[in-house]
Amino acid sequence: MPRNLLKRLVFGICCVALFGSVAVAVSEAGSPGRSGPVRTDCDECHGSVVENWEVSAHGMALDNRVFQETWLEKGQPPECLICHTTGYDPESGTWEADGVTCLSCHEGQTGPHPETAMPTDSSSRKCGTCHIDTHSEWESSAHGEGELACVRCHNPHTSELRAGNMQDLCSTCHSEESYFYGSTAHAQRDLSCTDCHLKVSESPVGEGHGQREHTFAVDLDTCNQCHSEEMHLVNMDAEAATAGVTIINNPIAGGESCEDPTPSMTSEPEPAPASPLNYLLVAAVGLTFGVAVSPVAENWFGRFLNRD
Repeated sequence: MPRNLLKRLVFGICCVALFGSVAVAVSEAGSPGRSGPVRTDCDECHGSVVENWEVSAHGMALDNRVFQETWLEKGQPPECLICHTTGYDPESGTWEADGVTCLSCHEGQTGPHPETAMPTDSSSRKCGTCHIDTHSEWESSAHGEGELACVRCHNPHTSELRAGNMQDLCSTCHSEESYFYGSTAHAQRDLSCTDCHLKVSESPVGEGHGQREHTFAVDLDTCNQCHSEEMHLVNMDAEAATAGVTIINNPIAGGESCEDPTPSMTSEPEPAPASPLNYLLVAAVGLTFGVAVSPVAENWFGRFLNRD
């Protein structure tokens, strides 16, 4: 290989290293990083929030009686503590705090708080790190396709619904469906949305699931829970009329929902990781720049050494 070409390649590689370092620094500067003191005295300003959290499913994630009984029954597998504690270290078997604490979601502090805002990851992706099955079901649902994050319906501090009950919560978006539903035979039997759209999960405890399935789909099994015999009877409409039940076909039952979601339950967009192609492009630009500029740099360096 000619000596001049070798010099150019070496200079180009040096430029790749320089450009790459700048690119990594810029990338990391755009993502949350923990610097500065981390506040743990949240209750001084957020007293009511901390009080609600302490008795919530998140706050009691480790001390919960059902969890403790199931955990002991399974032989206390340490991997359960990844989600039921905060800051679990698998090597030492220790953790920073019991339950799912504030720092589980409010992480990446970049300066003293409250002088600087506390970063909050309210994405469904964050919830899915522990609620694995539920998040997977949500992703395949109409809510998931519409990017309605978990915090739109669930209050992470209380682990309860945003509204007083499920029927009120559903109606905040599905207002027309809720209006017509009040005149159906199901409503007259005091059935709510969740009786059909949120089936009770049959998954074993400990698989990252919720008490109910979150596909929100109604299938044949759902109908069979109440209509297993009636499905094969004739003239159901006539029998219903005889029983004094009015059946009203909902003209929008299959329509789109949540086209105009309420703005009071917004969540931050999920951060997108930097693509490896960006770094390859930086490396290519750095190498090309180094090879092209190498003769000029060599000439300037030689003149600098011989100027005396």
